[in-house]
Amino acid sequence: MEAAGGRALLAAVGLLSALSAAGTLFLLAQWRELGAALRELEAAGNGSVRGLLPAPAARSKRSRRGERADSDEMLMMLTYSMVPVRALVDLCNSTKGICLTGPPGPPGSPGLDGLPGYNGSDGIPGTPGQKGEPGINGKRGKIGLPGPKGDQGQKGEPGDMGLPGKDGMPGGKGARGAKGEKGDANNHVILEGAKGEPGPPGPPGPPGPPGPPGKRKGKAKAELLENIYSSKCTGETCAVPNDDTLIGKAEDRIPGPSEKPECVIKSVGSPVHFVSVQQTFGTWMKEPANKSDERIWLTMHFSGNYIKEYESSNALLNDSYRIINITGLFYGCGHAVQNNYLYYHKGGTNAILRFGLDKASLGALHMKDALYHGRNYLFSNSKTYFNVAVDEKGLWVIYASSTDENIMVAHIDEEMFSAIQHINTTYPKSKAGNAFIAHGILYVTDTKDMTVSFAFDLLEGKEIDARFQLRSSQSVLAMLSYNLRDGNLYTWENGSLMIYPVYFGE
Repeated sequence: MEAAGGRALLAAVGLLSALSAAGTLFLLAQWRELGAALRELEAAGNGSVRGLLPAPAARSKRSRRGERADSDEMLMMLTYSMVPVRALVDLCNSTKGICLTGPPGPPGSPGLDGLPGYNGSDGIPGTPGQKGEPGINGKRGKIGLPGPKGDQGQKGEPGDMGLPGKDGMPGGKGARGAKGEKGDANNHVILEGAKGEPGPPGPPGPPGPPGPPGKRKGKAKAELLENIYSSKCTGETCAVPNDDTLIGKAEDRIPGPSEKPECVIKSVGSPVHFVSVQQTFGTWMKEPANKSDERIWLTMHFSGNYIKEYESSNALLNDSYRIINITGLFYGCGHAVQNNYLYYHKGGTNAILRFGLDKASLGALHMKDALYHGRNYLFSNSKTYFNVAVDEKGLWVIYASSTDENIMVAHIDEEMFSAIQHINTTYPKSKAGNAFIAHGILYVTDTKDMTVSFAFDLLEGKEIDARFQLRSSQSVLAMLSYNLRDGNLYTWENGSLMIYPVYFGE
């Protein structure tokens, strides 16, 4: 059975192969006939072929439909003859005039939109365009988290000094300090208080040795000598001298007027604390010539536009004062009072102003070639450019030269308020801490303000040997001034107002 089925299948395949071969032979024969007919048409000329074709403009709509029907029928006939369409297309493309086509039809309606294609690859970036106009500022964003702490920058220049603030409330009473050193027995510093009642007379002293016989010159002198050794005499007129002035002639015992000679300071005694204030820097001043004027003036801080006036020492201890507003700003701690005038440096300028304390008056003296701004201080410890001093020889201004930064001293004519002379001490300001003038001699301290290390005679114009210890404290010495009223040194040390007795020598 299987063998018979195989044979039948082979027979069917063979039959199909034979039919296919016959069809191929038939097509080849048709191809030859069509080729011969084509050659005949080409020989007859293109004009006859075109004559066979109707004009496109003359065709009506109806004829076009008829021709399309004929072509459709022809196509159907060829299709029924099992002629492959591809063969006919190739035939039409390879020959001319066989396949007749009509004119192109009207454009069809656009088709439906296709699906979007895939994203293409990025192209090459073009050249950047011109910079556009800046846009409108956007809204401010939220504050971000603080960044890490940066490196510390360089220290800037100090700004201008502001005005001193208002006085604060007094602090509480401090603890009792350590016991101070014992003062000198001959301390000249005496704080004047209310004069007490005279004490009772002391017991009579032992009789002295008999003096040599002399002539009796008068009853008054005899009574004076008698009262000296009796208990009836009290007061300064009956003080017993400690030398031999009572020995000799009566004419020699009468003291005559004498002029105090110029002398050099040999040493200073232990200081006496006067009062304390809350400011590290400042100046306190008394009238040097008029001993009946008990007023005291204070400048608080090293810059300000007013001073405080106290009627007396008790007013200063009780902090009872009145405010005096001055012209401009004072600067530094080198001010002075003389004959009801306040002399001070006007901050930011090279001018020394003379301000009337009792009547409205103002004078100005400009110090040329002087350092007066920046950090080029005359005395760095007290922030001072100019130091005004008053002594037995008049009014002086200590300053630093802008040429060589040496210490200069100008002698001032008070009446004309002008400089009489400028003296170059040749001592550099970099070695100085502070200075004062007494009896025409300039005394300069070291940079720690503990020792007087340089002295210069301003009248003779030469350096002299006068070195001595000033103090043992290392506190800030803002002010150092000599007062000819009592011959003492006045200082402002870290808010403490101090008085130093001065000892002169021939």
